[in-house]
Amino acid sequence: MDHKAFVFDTNKFHAEIEPVMRDSIKNTKAAHRYICEHLDELQSPYTGDTLDEDWEEEFGDLTLQVYFDILLTACYDVEDDRGVGEMWDAVNEVIKGLDVFEEGELPVTGWKVEIDDVIVDPGQGLGIIDCDEVADILEVLKENRDEAECAEPEDLLCETDPDEWIEAYDNLCGIYEEAVRQGKGLLLTF
Repeated sequence: MDHKAFVFDTNKFHAEIEPVMRDSIKNTKAAHRYICEHLDELQSPYTGDTLDEDWEEEFGDLTLQVYFDILLTACYDVEDDRGVGEMWDAVNEVIKGLDVFEEGELPVTGWKVEIDDVIVDPGQGLGIIDCDEVADILEVLKENRDEAECAEPEDLLCETDPDEWIEAYDNLCGIYEEAVRQGKGLLLTF
């Protein structure tokens, strides 16, 4: 699994997209209508191409989760993946080992998105970090970098050396720095 991370407009998500998702749980026509009315603001979550009049042909079976996946693209650029790739597990284990976050996986996986008891998960896991949380998480990550460099993560999915996972840790910090710079949150997925 490859970790993907995108700078994500959480304000737009909560104000505009989340209500459409909520309405779509009852009736997917709400999502369909929104997509048709905002084609120029949306991308294919799979190719990054802007949607056009024939957008439905690309997706086949338009399930609720496929609609969610498309709607989320209103808040991020599909082609601007800044994730830590296969190093996610090592970075996640290092951060959990630091024991500085109540939810140890939070900086790597984000908060799950649940709307009216429906988990938004069009892929293999999806989480967001709200824009008002990004700076605090980044500060904790930076404050604990020396400890992270000395960490000895266990039970990793892939064999890795400290230089590799500390580089990924620094890359994760870079993702958070960019989100802070843009005043946005993050979308984290696999």
